[in-house]
Amino acid sequence: MDKQIYYVNLNPISMDDVTTTKIDDSELIQFEIEASADEIKELKTLLSEVQAHDMELQDLFTFRHFNEEYTDDDSREFQHGLDHVYKRIYELGTHKTREDMESMRPTLMSNEDESPSK
Repeated sequence: MDKQIYYVNLNPISMDDVTTTKIDDSELIQFEIEASADEIKELKTLLSEVQAHDMELQDLFTFRHFNEEYTDDDSREFQHGLDHVYKRIYELGTHKTREDMESMRPTLMSNEDESPSK
C-alpha cells in the first residue's frame, strides 16, 4: 500500500482534523504521520469516536456533571480513548513525531507505566 504524509491536528474543538497540509500555527497540536488510505480511515474513525464521546448530547442537557462518580468514570473512558489515539499516532508517526511524543511522554498519556509500542 502506498503511504503518504499526513498531519493530525489534535485541537480540542475539532479533534478529527487530518490533512495533507501542515498548518503553521504554534498554538496547534499537530503530529506528522505516514499512513495508507486504510490507516487514515481507521485513525479518522478513532478520532471521531473520541470527539463524539467528549461532546455527547446527553451530557449537555443533564445534571450528570454534578455526579462525581459519573464524571470520574466518564473522564477515565475519554482518557482511555485518547490514549488509543496517541498510541496510533505514535505507531504511524514519522521519526520526528515519535521523538516529540517520547519527550512529552509523562504528560501525553495517563498511564505512565504503559509505553507505546515501537
